Amino acid sequence: MATSTPSPAPRLRAEFEAAGGKPIYVRRMFGRIARVYDLMNRLMTGGLDGRWRAFTVRQIALTSGQTALDIGTGTGDLAIALAKVSAPDSHIIGVDFTPEMLDIGREKLQHLGLADRVELQQGDGEQLAFPDNSFDACCSAFVVRNLADLHQGFTEMLRIVKPGGRVACLEISHPYNPIFAAAFHLYFDRIVPLLGKLVGKAFDAYSYLPTSVTTFPNAPQLKRIMEEAGWRDVRYYYRVGGVVAIHVATKPQA
Repeated sequence: MATSTPSPAPRLRAEFEAAGGKPIYVRRMFGRIARVYDLMNRLMTGGLDGRWRAFTVRQIALTSGQTALDIGTGTGDLAIALAKVSAPDSHIIGVDFTPEMLDIGREKLQHLGLADRVELQQGDGEQLAFPDNSFDACCSAFVVRNLADLHQGFTEMLRIVKPGGRVACLEISHPYNPIFAAAFHLYFDRIVPLLGKLVGKAFDAYSYLPTSVTTFPNAPQLKRIMEEAGWRDVRYYYRVGGVVAIHVATKPQA
């Protein structure tokens, strides 16, 4: 039986409809918070997001001459992390549909001297403008829960990756310990929106974050969605008691 993309909460569904659809709502939201996005990631996770990204990219580190696609690259942190663990002549393209985030990412690449290895483009993760079998790997961080159709997103990733290539997906998940889960949701649902208001005057944006996780599949369910999209050898790794999960999979050989 196919695993469908969960429906958003009624309040979020109404906001998506008012904005003209979930993609438009999400793009506008990230545009508003672009300047505080990196800072909020550090504050919300106590700096652990850097470690999570480092683990994720190690699963798909590129060898000489290989290329990868970072989907929903935002300000480029995952693409930068991948460049640092990959061969010097590898190449990474990051796509995102929020121009404000990409502008900040390009500034970082220039500062780090990585502009020749990491290229940022505007694009849609559910309709990737690349030919079939273009990349040796693809990756994403805190992105797939924002997709309107999870199955379509993972199908597109499969399409653009070469046979035998890999995908790595870092995403917020659901803690598996009930006591820890209660504490996590108290922090995530109540404290994070207040932190967003204090740091970036972005209460609504950081209210969306916990709400978006509520109906998002847990790690085993996301594994099934990836398998239904055609990925094989799908594995996942929990971090911090299941607060996040990193899914890794391989495209079957032709």
